[in-house]
Amino acid sequence: MFTIKNLSLYLIANSNQGGLDTILNPFKLYTIPLDDWITSSVNYIVDNYRPFFQAIRFPISFTLESIQWFLLGIPPLIFLILLGLLAWQLASGKIAIYSIIALSLIGFFGAWEQAIVSLSLVITAVAFCMVVGITIGILSASNERVEKWLRPVLDAMQTLPSFVYLVPVVMLFGIGEVSGVIATFVFAVPPLIRLTNLGIRQVSEQVVEAATAFGSTPRQTLWEVQIPLAMPTILAGVNQAILLALSMSVVTSMIGVKGLGGMVLQGLGQLNVGLASVGGLSIVLIAVMLDRMTNVFGTSNSQISWKERGPIGLFSTGSKVQKIAFGAFGATIILVLLVASITGQQTQEVATSSTGESLPGKGVNVQSVHSSLLEERFQTEIVNIGLRKLGYKTSEPKQIEPTTFHLALGQGDLDYTAAHWETGHQSFFEKAGGEQKLERLGVLTPNLLHGYQIDKKTADKYNITNVEQLKDPEIAKLFDSDGDGKANLTGCNSGWGCQVAIDHHLKAYGLQNTVEQDQGSYSALIANTITRYKQGKPVLYYTWTPYWMSVVLKPGKDVIWLEVPFTSLPKEMGEFTQKDTLFDGKNYGFAIDRMRVVANKEFLADNPAAKRFFELAEIPVDDINAQNELLREGENKIADIRRHAQEWIKNHQEKFDGWVEEARIARGN
Repeated sequence: MFTIKNLSLYLIANSNQGGLDTILNPFKLYTIPLDDWITSSVNYIVDNYRPFFQAIRFPISFTLESIQWFLLGIPPLIFLILLGLLAWQLASGKIAIYSIIALSLIGFFGAWEQAIVSLSLVITAVAFCMVVGITIGILSASNERVEKWLRPVLDAMQTLPSFVYLVPVVMLFGIGEVSGVIATFVFAVPPLIRLTNLGIRQVSEQVVEAATAFGSTPRQTLWEVQIPLAMPTILAGVNQAILLALSMSVVTSMIGVKGLGGMVLQGLGQLNVGLASVGGLSIVLIAVMLDRMTNVFGTSNSQISWKERGPIGLFSTGSKVQKIAFGAFGATIILVLLVASITGQQTQEVATSSTGESLPGKGVNVQSVHSSLLEERFQTEIVNIGLRKLGYKTSEPKQIEPTTFHLALGQGDLDYTAAHWETGHQSFFEKAGGEQKLERLGVLTPNLLHGYQIDKKTADKYNITNVEQLKDPEIAKLFDSDGDGKANLTGCNSGWGCQVAIDHHLKAYGLQNTVEQDQGSYSALIANTITRYKQGKPVLYYTWTPYWMSVVLKPGKDVIWLEVPFTSLPKEMGEFTQKDTLFDGKNYGFAIDRMRVVANKEFLADNPAAKRFFELAEIPVDDINAQNELLREGENKIADIRRHAQEWIKNHQEKFDGWVEEARIARGN
């Protein structure tokens, strides 16, 4: 009582200094550091138990790779025939026709391989969902305590945003398809558990009592009475798990999972509406196909014996001649599959045996990575070509956001990136282990700029040259796009280094009351900025070079760079002076950056030839800008970028060959 009285007197006495505000908003007194606790816990688990989680990868990886190898090994025409027969058997002839048409369209869209990869991931994830989900659902239906304990866990799994657990999944299991399966499993399994539990509990008590009265044991009652009667509800859970697994394909593409989701993410990254639409439409076509094939269970048609419907029913009830014809057709398909498998294996053996015997990289596979920005693929392709000249086998580059791929590099899940910005990615570099796990090599591209730009028309009319002028509410209001009176600055994705720097600038230059940073997908935000510019409206945005934006809105002609009053950057980016942020006598507020290769230290220790090549490679910023312009002109397919890289090498053949030769010599040093 005494303590409460003293506290009340203290708060009243200090009400002029904010005591009343503290009473009305007690959350200012203390903040629970939950984020720090979770981060510390995850880091502890990663540091001490990651080998255990890596071991869990094996059965998932084996299952996924086996399914993917099998499906990709089937010629598309044979695959369509087999799929049609399966859909006919499981559902109906109409669904079979739809399935064949849907996958044929996907093939003609040029997304066949991506569709098969996505389908493999869905099949793998759903297989594990069925094993775990049905088992836990049965246990939950049989035990009230388990059901009560499980309910809040399932609630959390279903309501927790999928993006939240991507980071711990990557830290524990690495990046790639296996992590995608695990994240998909977490997202898709709850409905299956719930519906299995619900289906068994909905079985009539009278039926269970009758089975018991006839002498059935609890196990017999469960397996021979309850589960068969609950099967339609359980299969509805399987149907939901399949659809949820497929819906995760875009989210999992953010952690390096290939497939249709990767097409959508890539299309978004380069504002390629067509590419994103192809990926999205393909996902829809597959989703409808799988839904119709699995949704048929539990309907009246499913009561017909499997021996009496579909191709099996037609075969069993057909004449002798029809049975011979069906048998010959089946034997032909099997023969084609065997020939395709043998041919593929021989081709792989020939390709393997044709590699040079004295090359330093023979037998070593290299996994590169860049962000979702397709503009970073060009330099990655050039470096990969050099590595192949040294005998290395290079896998398809992963496309992951910088925060995640630096972490994966530090953990050894990836080998190198040719898209590391020395200053902009400094915090990512440190969080991934810094110089203890990673090493920066050479200077791939110097003199990279970032900063703020506005349209030249507005700049000339109001004589705007410095961001400090945005303190003036009247000037700031010119760039207001949402009606709140503040200038809308097109900023960065949350978590990017530039996002932190922009927030810091708004505080350092006193712009918090007149300017707000629009955060989100940079590609989507910049698309809106370009639209506003074409409509003749003032625009204010953050950008960098090399990037295609400088091709669409040319500095000096369409837009101008804004200067800053003084140099001020976040501490985590390093210590910088005005000298570091000056370019051509103008202070743009960001350190003049360099693009460098960053590689895993263990990989470099085992591969001195690759290390030397990374140190030697150089690509001028003007050449990257020229290639970006080709992207904007429509040459934006992966095959186009590879051709651009090959043409660049041809134009710099002597220099490139010199890098390769010096790297080859370095293997013995």
